[in-house]
Amino acid sequence: MKKLLLLAMTFVMMFSFTACSGGSFLSEKDILDVTTNPEATITFEYDLEDGEGVRQVELVFELYYNKAPSTVANFIKLSKEEYYNGKIVDYANVRGEAGEVSYFSAGRYYLDEEDGIIDGKKNYSIKGEFIANQWDANDLTHELGSLVMDRDFGPGEAFDTASTRFYITLNESVQRNRNYCVFGKIKSSKYSLVKDGQTTGGVSSQSISSAFINDMLNLDTTSKALKDESMTLAQIPSKTITIKSVVVDEKGVDYSKAKVAKA
Repeated sequence: MKKLLLLAMTFVMMFSFTACSGGSFLSEKDILDVTTNPEATITFEYDLEDGEGVRQVELVFELYYNKAPSTVANFIKLSKEEYYNGKIVDYANVRGEAGEVSYFSAGRYYLDEEDGIIDGKKNYSIKGEFIANQWDANDLTHELGSLVMDRDFGPGEAFDTASTRFYITLNESVQRNRNYCVFGKIKSSKYSLVKDGQTTGGVSSQSISSAFINDMLNLDTTSKALKDESMTLAQIPSKTITIKSVVVDEKGVDYSKAKVAKA
């Protein structure tokens, strides 16, 4: 009888380890009780070399923790580590066909001192919190100013390959709804010019600044190989756009206690 009990316990332990090792979504008990959403300010910086000065664009997003708790927790964790600082916009699809989503992505690659592109990937993937991946709590859609976690080249399978790379939409589109994790929406933006140490402009908007959208829509893009890797990134803006900082207002919640479901 003792042998049978021991075998049964061993089987249960093996099954539990197998179930967890593949990764699973956060359970209800692992999700923080949040009533006020955090806000993230992503500041981009770039020079179009038109004599106007360096553009600084602050985009403020509301992050929907209750819709995508693991994704938001992971984003906040990376932001507090200053992981995003210095990463470049590595893709811009801003002239898509009618109905396609228009967006630009960032959050993984950076430039070295010789302007070579370096892959700053993390060696993990997180669970994809969207409907097509059996996460029904997230009904957020692709609109102008949606903040979306990209499905990238992580070690996870299929939909569970996201970790750091995100994209921001410049239009409304149903093309990717339910298939990517939208975890934030634009609240406001501020567009400034910095020249000779002086900041001018500082025009604020309740959405994405029209001047910033105009800059994005008129981008020239190019293809460039990653340094020391046999991989080429396509449609990189020819004028480097850098993430200066990502700062999160946690609204009084301690997100260091928030768990991340890794795939």
